Amino acid sequence: MQKTQMSLFPKRLVIAILLALQLVQGTVLAREGMDRSEPAVTATEFTLMSSDGTDIKLSDYAGQFLLVNFWATWCPPCVKEMPALDNLHKHFVESNFKVLGVHAGPALATVKTFLEKNPVQFDIVIDKKMELSSWGVTGLPTTFLVSPDGKIIYKAVGEREWDSDNMIQFIQAIVTKHKQLASIH
Repeated sequence: MQKTQMSLFPKRLVIAILLALQLVQGTVLAREGMDRSEPAVTATEFTLMSSDGTDIKLSDYAGQFLLVNFWATWCPPCVKEMPALDNLHKHFVESNFKVLGVHAGPALATVKTFLEKNPVQFDIVIDKKMELSSWGVTGLPTTFLVSPDGKIIYKAVGEREWDSDNMIQFIQAIVTKHKQLASIH
């Protein structure tokens, strides 16, 4: 009898481990993509100062896909995904797709110091007074994909691997589909 109980224990343990791995893998896969924003809503216009002191408006990106990433220098997952966001921006540099970082909070000097040590090729703006609360950011990092006509079509809360093959294919498919639909009209 004791042998039977002993042989069941490892099977139960193996099943529990496999279920845990599926749960973790499912979480990882879910964190690779973005959630569709249903219904698509118009992104709130803004004018914010960039890290180099110039004003940048959302409408400056009209006619392009824009990945708007809300982040902060004090947020480890935000800092961790910055190189991947930069790689994504570089990958699509010749296309109708841009990345914009929105630093949440008033720390311009801190952002400048961060960017000196961790340069990126995409624009960074500072939301000093947290004016963009209408975007519905509930935690950092939060990222929105805005369509060329200014609609928020996808949202991601939490860190992502923005330069992964899956993410690049996901974004490329959206851009390609938009081009096809635009050529029909």
